[in-house]
Amino acid sequence: MGGVSFKDDPTAKGFFAPLRFEATLIDCEVEGDIPAGLNGSFYRSCIDRRYPPRFPDDTPYNSDGAVDLFRFTNGHVDFRSRYIQTPRLKAETAARRALFGRYRNRGTYDPSARDISPNTGNTTPIIHHGRLFSFKEDSPPMAMDPDTLETIGEWDFHGQMRAKTFTAHPKIDPNTGDMIAFSYEAKGDVSPDLAVFVFDKHGKLKREWWIKAPVVSMMHDMAITDRHIILPTTGMVTNQERLDAGLIHWTYDSSVPCHVAIIPRDGDDKDVRWFHGTPEQAMLVHTTNARTEGNKVILDAPVASNNFHPFFPNADGSAFDVSGVSPNIRRWTFDLDSKDTGWKEEVLFGGLRGTSMVRMDDRYLTRPFRWSYMLVVDPTLPFDRERGGKLSVRVANSIFRFDHHTGAIDRLSAGNTHSLSEPQFVPARPDAPEGEGYILTVANDYSEMRSELVIADAMRLGDGPIARVKLPFRLHTQVHGWWEPQEGFLTGFRPR
Repeated sequence: MGGVSFKDDPTAKGFFAPLRFEATLIDCEVEGDIPAGLNGSFYRSCIDRRYPPRFPDDTPYNSDGAVDLFRFTNGHVDFRSRYIQTPRLKAETAARRALFGRYRNRGTYDPSARDISPNTGNTTPIIHHGRLFSFKEDSPPMAMDPDTLETIGEWDFHGQMRAKTFTAHPKIDPNTGDMIAFSYEAKGDVSPDLAVFVFDKHGKLKREWWIKAPVVSMMHDMAITDRHIILPTTGMVTNQERLDAGLIHWTYDSSVPCHVAIIPRDGDDKDVRWFHGTPEQAMLVHTTNARTEGNKVILDAPVASNNFHPFFPNADGSAFDVSGVSPNIRRWTFDLDSKDTGWKEEVLFGGLRGTSMVRMDDRYLTRPFRWSYMLVVDPTLPFDRERGGKLSVRVANSIFRFDHHTGAIDRLSAGNTHSLSEPQFVPARPDAPEGEGYILTVANDYSEMRSELVIADAMRLGDGPIARVKLPFRLHTQVHGWWEPQEGFLTGFRPR
């Protein structure tokens, strides 16, 4: 047998080849001036394979998880990156090869791995009750030390969480500190069971609901208001026959409509109400924000009308259509006084080659808000394909700021050989007005095969970056990020 080779992995090419290393870099090179008062930690949950996949048609979402940390202290920036030491990663490291097969299909795993947790923890980082969590929706949270990035292990909230899975997108209520979360396929693969939880700011379970979903589907994100929890299903579905056939867990069925559960936060299981949409509303992957006004629940979110994931096949056998990866920002209004089980839809921002990577000022979760920020493919911006790696597709090269009051758009570019990552909003001060602050986004410079963290004034994105934290290497592919202000916990790296 030979050594490790990624030659048969079609996703492991050029800039996107696996890194397979960890790093600590004290005092990163900075171009420009770090804004005064920008003190805290920016975490990124990332995907990066340690070993080639067992099947070349597997999805990159099945890659090992790593967490990157940029620590800002008085104009200086330190960087640390660590793999999440999941049971899966430990088993494959011991075996020196991949043991886990197609995405979320245990029947395709090496027999030695079928009873090992498939957790990669590769999707979303969040700080809550003093711990750093990195989430993957098919498994319990992975807990880590927020300072050293040392892995603590899978977390069940001291035995309070009975579900087998946990969302990648819990919400932290900024008014109470509560973590609100859910689990789909909560009793195991293809089960229709949904569990919904509220943990207080100390990690104690306050409330729990167990309900049945009308369809077993990918339910990646959720939204909350001060009075309600919103859970949308999608057209990405599965069944036992798929798993028995050795296929990837998900397929996109264009005939499956969206269903949305509205749960009163002070209600019981019997108070849950399901609304039912159309197939054209069936791919809501991430949410922006929601609020309750009177007896109406209002949700803003990017929604696509087609398959959003090229690595999950269409159920009808048709080829992936890139136009599906162009969600519009839509507003869904649910009238709780009406017997109608549908909802009103408005397109707020359309005609864009957007992504579902949308963020806002998290201090305004559950409340009326004005600004959101989305990662976008902007064909009006120049891209130097010769210097930029001769990429065959246009890259996500811009951050758009949407004004939900006026419809205006501002945009940020980092350069004509760069792509960007999901934006992260950071308030200028704890009491700063909404939108006054900074946008952080990692830019990949394909001409130099390295990455940099870009900082921009959130109110003046069109002016371009005000500072760049330059790294002498490229970074893992980010999924989602999290900002934790300095006053939140420890500062500075501990000696190792």
